[in-house]
Amino acid sequence: MGIEERKQREKNQRRNLILAAAMKIYEKDGYHGITMDKIAEAAELSRATLYLYFKTKDEILTHAILNFLDYFGQLLEELNAAINTHKADFLDALWDIFMKFYQQDPLAFGASLYFHQGEIIRSLAPELRSMLAEKGSMNYRSLCQIVQKGIDMGYLVPEDPRTLAEVIWSSFLGIVHLEHSKKAMGRKSHLEQSCSLALKALKKGLTRGDNKS
Repeated sequence: MGIEERKQREKNQRRNLILAAAMKIYEKDGYHGITMDKIAEAAELSRATLYLYFKTKDEILTHAILNFLDYFGQLLEELNAAINTHKADFLDALWDIFMKFYQQDPLAFGASLYFHQGEIIRSLAPELRSMLAEKGSMNYRSLCQIVQKGIDMGYLVPEDPRTLAEVIWSSFLGIVHLEHSKKAMGRKSHLEQSCSLALKALKKGLTRGDNKS
């Protein structure tokens, strides 16, 4: 490995260390409890070094969320490429992708939900909003393509693929958001049961023929 490659690898490792440190603080203290000083201390870096990588805590958290959304995009691409093998279990396969996405990092999933709230998203610097919007749009287009294939193969009802995609995704998103709220209040979670019932309801309402069971 050459000198430049080694420097780049070390830079990437330090960058990932910063992102991980910020998310740990987010988990413990919440968004408003995060400071650049805390992040520098947790990452065992000087403030000067931290500012070489990121200028604000919002920039750090945004990049952590973008990394997480990249993973979702990869899952969607993989399903899109193999969707013809799921003619009999289309919704199950799509729902599994949602669950893998969530289970990969529930904390980052929650942070993404928080950052997309109106008050927070409006307070972000324009370039950070644009980055989140662009990544979200890419994943949304991929999801719509998958849903369109579900319609074309006769699995889903012939409705607007964008509307169907939003109904399916928001069903999952709403359950996770509710379960996060319950957890924050110290209440028992019923994520698996709720997701299972939601999937059954979606099959009955959005699929054709024998796919409803």
